[in-house]
Amino acid sequence: MSALVETTEILDSATAGASTFVPERDKDGWYPVTPEQSLDQVRSFFQTAYSARNARIVDEFNRTVADLRTGAGWNELPEREKYARILEAMGLQSKAERARDCHVKGIPGDCACGLKYYNRYRCTLRFCPFCGDWHYARLMERYAGPIADYICANGGGLDSTLAMLTLTIRADGEMPHSDKVRWLMKCVRRWFKAIVPSGRKWGAIFAVETGHELPVKHPGRKAGGWNLHVHALYFGPYLDFGKKGEQGGPAGQLWRKVTQGEGKVIGIKQCPGWRKNPRAAVAKALSHHFGYILKPAAESGERLAALEILFSGVRRVHGVGAFYRLKKPKKASPACPKCGAQLHINSRAWHKSERFPVDLLEREGRRDLSELRRECAQSRAFGGAGT
Repeated sequence: MSALVETTEILDSATAGASTFVPERDKDGWYPVTPEQSLDQVRSFFQTAYSARNARIVDEFNRTVADLRTGAGWNELPEREKYARILEAMGLQSKAERARDCHVKGIPGDCACGLKYYNRYRCTLRFCPFCGDWHYARLMERYAGPIADYICANGGGLDSTLAMLTLTIRADGEMPHSDKVRWLMKCVRRWFKAIVPSGRKWGAIFAVETGHELPVKHPGRKAGGWNLHVHALYFGPYLDFGKKGEQGGPAGQLWRKVTQGEGKVIGIKQCPGWRKNPRAAVAKALSHHFGYILKPAAESGERLAALEILFSGVRRVHGVGAFYRLKKPKKASPACPKCGAQLHINSRAWHKSERFPVDLLEREGRRDLSELRRECAQSRAFGGAGT
């Protein structure tokens, strides 16, 4: 079997034309390694293209959107199609195809007991409105248990706290560059390492977010929702935020220093009841923390595409201190709702040939696996035997 290179980020046509070697894709949108195109050639091609393109990605995005808006019928297109067309025009063909197929196509499966089912395809793009619940559940499963275990094992003395932090920087109202996001993440790591007393046990997870596209809470804002900020869950010794009205005290002063004067606001709120019931407090705090991922800060296809471009190649959730590389919980294999046997679930299906229209799968007599699980659970709750 030939090796494959995933094409989630593809260079624009101008960069492609400047190269003497241009790799060819197969029918699934992947780049097979063949005698005509080696793995090193493909890698070198994309590395060169990405580095040349990254410096002008924001200008290119704005220019691409402006060109598409002039096309006939653009305003009548569904937001999902606008989203996909912008990604396609930016060279992200694989992501565009995944966005179009999300939730409207499925992956078929069969159980030994005779159950025929399908899973709705998930594109897993980080700002997809249909995949927010999937990302939320995955992150809660990944972090809630391990963080609670750590807090229970390391106690919670009177000089320790479990708190939600908010760190912000000044916004100029324009779409930020991805390098700005990476710079902000480095600032957060430096701030935590400098503010926490040496020798103390501590940990934090944080995520970089933008403001919402619509002025829901701040109708008089000037940044257009492009204000980068950080939400963090922190466990460790109390941090010196000074008295109320001191602009954040020593912690705020350090934040402004680390961000070279761009740090504007800093806030902290202790999680109530965390000493009595740390597991419930962690679950509630993370539910709020990851709620921003569950509900993307965008409504239009244009802003969704902008966020996808902004965070392309950038991790959204990061751990520092003791929360860096937490032990991953074992993931249980999905079970057949009818007989309980383990099922092979492939909800991502990178190859287009693996996913089919939902109406076609239902005409074959297949049922949505999530609906089957709900029906069986309800049947068992009312004393039935299930379907």
